[in-house]
Order: sequence, then C-alpha cells, then structure tokens
Amino acid sequence: MQFVWYILFFIAAFCTQASVKPITETPLIVGKTLSIFSKYIKETPNFDVYLPSDYHTTSEKRTYPLVVTLDGWLVSEATNGVLSHLGDTASMPQAIIVSIHSHDRFAWGPKLHASYSGWTGDVEGFSQGRSQDMINYLQKELFPFLKSQYRINDFRIFIGASPTAAFGLHTLNAAPKLFNAHFLFAATDVLGLGYTPDTTMIDAIAKSFEKTPDRAGFLYVASAKREAERNPVRYTLAKQLREALAPYSKTFKLKVEHIDDYGHYPMIVPGLLNAIGFVFPRKDWDIGIKFIEFTNNGYQTLTDILAHYQMLSKQVGFEVYPNLNLNNNAACIRAIAQRLRGQGRHGEADELFNYWISHSPSSASAVAGLAVSKELQGEAKEALTLYRKALTLSEPANTRRKEWLTGKIETLTKK
Repeated sequence: MQFVWYILFFIAAFCTQASVKPITETPLIVGKTLSIFSKYIKETPNFDVYLPSDYHTTSEKRTYPLVVTLDGWLVSEATNGVLSHLGDTASMPQAIIVSIHSHDRFAWGPKLHASYSGWTGDVEGFSQGRSQDMINYLQKELFPFLKSQYRINDFRIFIGASPTAAFGLHTLNAAPKLFNAHFLFAATDVLGLGYTPDTTMIDAIAKSFEKTPDRAGFLYVASAKREAERNPVRYTLAKQLREALAPYSKTFKLKVEHIDDYGHYPMIVPGLLNAIGFVFPRKDWDIGIKFIEFTNNGYQTLTDILAHYQMLSKQVGFEVYPNLNLNNNAACIRAIAQRLRGQGRHGEADELFNYWISHSPSSASAVAGLAVSKELQGEAKEALTLYRKALTLSEPANTRRKEWLTGKIETLTKK
C-alpha cells in the first residue's frame, strides 16, 4: 500500500511540474525561408537563408562567401550549426548559407551508368538527369536574386551528399565556374559512375581540366571507411582521382579520404570539419594565438592583423575580414583593443577602436570603447562626445549600458 502511495505522489508531482508555464516565450529564429518562381525547374522552390550573426551590424563594405546545399535536413542544419560556430569563434570566415528545398534529391544529377563504381543494377533512380535545369536555376535565377538582396561575394561553396554529390561532381565538368569549392560526402563510389558505361566521372573531370589547366578551386570527397572496406573499388577510385588532378595541384587543391567510425550519413559531420580545415587550414586560422602574437610584436598591431588577413584573403581568393566583436573570445578587434588599452598602449588601441567603428558604425560598444580610451588619456571633451554618441546608439533594452553611459556623461559634465 505504501508503494502505491509513492507512485501516486510521483505522478501528481510530475503532472504539477508539466502544467507550469514559462514566464516568457519568444520564437527562436535562425534564418528565413524564401521562394522565387523558376522557369527552369518549373516550380517555386523554397530555400532557407542563414545569415552570419554580425550581418546586420556590419557596414556595407563587408561581404560574405555563399554556401549552397540541396539536401535540407540531411546537410543544411549541420552545416549552419558547424559553420556558424566556427565563424563566431574566428576559425573560418563567416558565411551566408542557402539550403534549397528539393522535392527530389535524386532529380538533379546527370544521367549516369554504374560503370566502375562497384554498383550493380540500374542507377536511373539515383541520378535522374535534370542537372542542367538546376544549373540554370542557380546561375540565372537564384544567385542573381541573392546578390541583389544580400552582401554576397563571388566565392561559393557547394555541399552535397550521395545523389547531390553527383550533381556537384557534374558541375566540375559542365559548369566549372559555378562553385569555387565542393564538399562532397558519401561520394567516393559516385566517382566511379559514368556518363557512358565504359567511363567514369573522373574521366570527364580530367578532360575538363585539360581545357582549363590553370583552374583554381578546392575539391573534398569523402565516404565512410566501412563502406570502402565492403567495396574496395572506392580506394581505387580515390587513387585515380588524385592521379588525374595531380598535374593541376598548383592552383586546384584536392583531398579524398575515407572516415572511420561513422556510417553513410553520420560521416558528414566529421567530413564537414575536415573539409573546412582543408580550405581554411588550422595553422593559419588559429586566430586567437595569432592576435596575441601581434600584440607582442611591437607597436603596429592593427597593421599586423590586416597583413595577416590579406594573406588569408589571397589564400582563399576573396576578401576576409577580422572579426569585430566575439563573445568570450580573444580573436576579435574588441578584445585586442581592450588588451592594448589595459597596457596603456592607447595609440594602438585607438586605431583598433576606430577600425571597429568604421566597419560597424552603429555599434555602441565600439564607440564606448574609444570613449574610455580617450578618457584615460585625459581627453575629456572628446570622451564626452563619444559617450553621448554611444548612448544614442544603445539598444533600448540594454538598460545596464544606458545607465553606465549616463553615469559617465554626468561625471564628465560636472568636471
């Protein structure tokens, strides 16, 4: 009987907790869904747009690379999560991500044969031959629309898995300027499919490179190791692709691998990290350590930071900018400016605060940071002007900052 009472008490307690309502409730918004009619794919596809966290606070001079997926839940959510985290920790450039909702992931590959892939049977259902429709949609409709609406630069990354990897490989041959980098997962067997029964996609890609031998770009192809062990021809295909593109390695970078401990779809996550590290190498993108080195080099911190980012820009082929204001992270202009200010190196600190303001003119934090620096240097009049400007820029909800700025203004006004 006592046991029954314990059970009833537990149920009553659980029901009471379950009926509690949250004090506040707001929607969690990470992007938006848009659509434009396409005369090429004969429908109005939805596409999700994910913007970098600092997009609405940075100036018009800052542009972002574009990342495109066709795989919805399979790739887009992981892509947005991983790329947003790495962008917000200065481990890669921040990017705009667009995920196209495809009614049929298998539709967009070219018509292919099993060829030397190790597959048996018909592959018609895997690759249904509408690749040119999708290329036209991207080239002539989606990309121009995105360019008109968002600050997108000309560097584009395509991410595909299995059937959409076939589309990605096809673009290397049919539309070589469509993307600058390809991250293709669950795809080493796809290399062995061919436009004819006795050729592979490797053969077609190699012929394309013969026509444009100085082509620049990045190609990452990976699959699960357990699948390669069941179908060893994947190892042969990986080797053939390396050999086919080796003559062009000065300008075009290739990495092919088989990932251990993860299956067909789960390997996408470690593969994505490896692909990002391939295009944005850790030795150059461990920005936190670099920034500390720059502050210890002498009295040209901003010059050294900008020189490093010029090197990164040359490396990837588009303009890369220092992060301005990251949470709890030393790899940004704010943190280094505050560090220099704390060391009494006000000239360098002011350069960094002014750079921050020029790239984020609506940032109350940037203006307030410069105001503190001016106050510490005894420039009360200029500090007062800056505090007042920061107050006008502060968000209404940020009462703590508004109170602090108001106190600063009152103190300096009385002097």
